[in-house]
This record gives sequence, C-alpha cells and structure tokens, in this order.
Amino acid sequence: MPAERRSVFALPKAHLHAHLILSARPETMAELADRYGVDLGDAWTCGSLGELIQKSPIAFGLIRTPDDLARLCREFVEDEATQGVAYTQPMMGVGFISRQLGLTPEEVFAIHEEAMGAASEATGVQVGFMFGILRHESPEVAEAVARFAAERADRGVAALGVAGDELIPSLPSFRRAVEIAREAGLLVVPHAGEIGGPESVLEALDLLKPDRIAHGVRAAEDPDLLHRLADDGVTCDVCPTSNVTLGICSAIEAHQIPALLAAGVPITLNADDQLFFGPKVAEEYALVRDAFGLTDEQLAEIARTSARASGAPAGTVASMLGGIDAWLAAAPGSFTES
Repeated sequence: MPAERRSVFALPKAHLHAHLILSARPETMAELADRYGVDLGDAWTCGSLGELIQKSPIAFGLIRTPDDLARLCREFVEDEATQGVAYTQPMMGVGFISRQLGLTPEEVFAIHEEAMGAASEATGVQVGFMFGILRHESPEVAEAVARFAAERADRGVAALGVAGDELIPSLPSFRRAVEIAREAGLLVVPHAGEIGGPESVLEALDLLKPDRIAHGVRAAEDPDLLHRLADDGVTCDVCPTSNVTLGICSAIEAHQIPALLAAGVPITLNADDQLFFGPKVAEEYALVRDAFGLTDEQLAEIARTSARASGAPAGTVASMLGGIDAWLAAAPGSFTES
C-alpha cells in the first residue's frame, strides 16, 4: 500500500443507497428520544435483516414534529458534504410520517424539499429523491406511491425503489407501479440479492427490468447471472458494512465485491443505514480500498459508475465526472485524508 493515497473523502461521488430516516445521526436520535421519553436501549443494534426491519419503526417514531423531520433532512445533506458526495439519492416515504404528523403527503414532501433544498444550497450537494415501496404493501398502495413520485419528477424525484423483506413474493404485483414510474422517466431500483439470494436478483431482472439493483451481491453465487448483469449494464448499489453486519458475508475480506468487479458488473458503494451500521459513504470507500487493495483508478471508476447510474441531471453528472478526473490527475497526498 503506498504511503500517500488520494483522499476518498475528496473523491466526487454519488450516494445512491441510503434510507433517509435510518441514516440519521445517532446523537440526534438520542436527543429526540430523551425529549419524548423513549428508552432506546439497544435500538440501533441488529444482526439480521429481520431484526433491522423490526427495529426500524423506532427511528420513524421519533419524528414527531415538522421541525424534527426538517432537522434530519438538513443533517443528512450536511453529512453527505463531509463525504465528498456531489449528488445524493436517499430513499424516502411519506405515508407513515404523514399519519404520524397529521399532514398530507404533499405537506410532508414539501418539508423534505425545503429542508434539503436549503442544505443543498449551503453545501453544494445536489439532492434527488427516491420514493420507496415496501414488499408487504398492496399493489394499490404501490401504484399510489408511484403516481405520487411520478407527479413530482420535475421537483427532484428521480427514482422508485422497492425495499423490505425479499422473501415476500410480491414483485409481480408491482409491475404496474414500475410502469407508472418508468413512464415518468424515473429509475427503477428494487432491493434484491441480499437475503433472497441470486434468485431474487433474477426475479427482479425478469419482472421489473430495473436500472439498478439495491445490493445484488449474492448474484456472485451464479456466474451466469453475473454475466447477465455485466452484459445488460445493470448497476449494483453495494453496501459493504451493511452486508457484513447482517451476515450476507462473514467479514469484509469475504465480501462479494471482487467477484462483481472481476465479472465486469458495474457497482457503486453506499452506506445503507448509517444509524444502524455506522460508516458513511466515503468511509465505505476506504474500507473497501483497504480490504481489497483497490487502486485509485479502480475507486475512480466506481465513482464514475455512481455518477453515470445516478439519474442526476446531465450537468451534475458531467460535473462529477470532471471532478473525478481532476481527483485522479492530482498527485497522491494532494488531499488530506479525513
């Protein structure tokens, strides 16, 4: 390993796999819990996807005023700025928070829009929104979410995601929702290839024709599937620490990233749920660099993939790509590693 390396914090990148509320600062959530008399205990400790799903509502339950929500939105963008993120695309939902705050979905979206817009102006981080459908939801709910997202494509909404328990066989019922999103020019990004294994990636490819796959790492168990992802140029939004914590791989050294890269599958690096897993996105770049000895050229290509697969406006993508080239052209040690 060279003595001097370019800083991964200075590498311009898009962050494409982050769940907004579950990416809150632990200290902010602790403050809110104290304010509302909630005993967090081991709320942010989990060792399986099922446990994560079970505990996630604790975080959402701490959002009790519009100011609480606006604060989390601002802090998320501010944290992205410290990581060299040029464009971020957090997954969000308005249904639960609408009911909790007694506001309309439009009012809740407007809080996100205003708070993140102000933080974007202050930091330079561009924000695109991904609306999420959960696997256990009905086709009617999924289609309503897709329409809500599609109607706001001109207000920064860039993608429709599908999250939740991959073992729930609901993807066929979401095809109309995906059509609504795609007709509005939104990207389609289902979670697959985490708990559900390679067969869940194949199902997502066949049924939803996704632009990206959230996770996708267990495609490494099927060489033919790896070739299909590479040939079709479907990007996998990989979350290394999340995968280790939830037991998708036994340790970072055993992660599927080398197999994905060797097969030519385009990947991005992401933090998933910072509240539960800890590292932010540049820290994930550092983790992967050190675990697998990736070169700066390889890290730059991962960042380029994040820009190209992001669905960000063309000018934002071009700016990111230019910044990545400048990062690579600079001498090692030109940037301080944070």
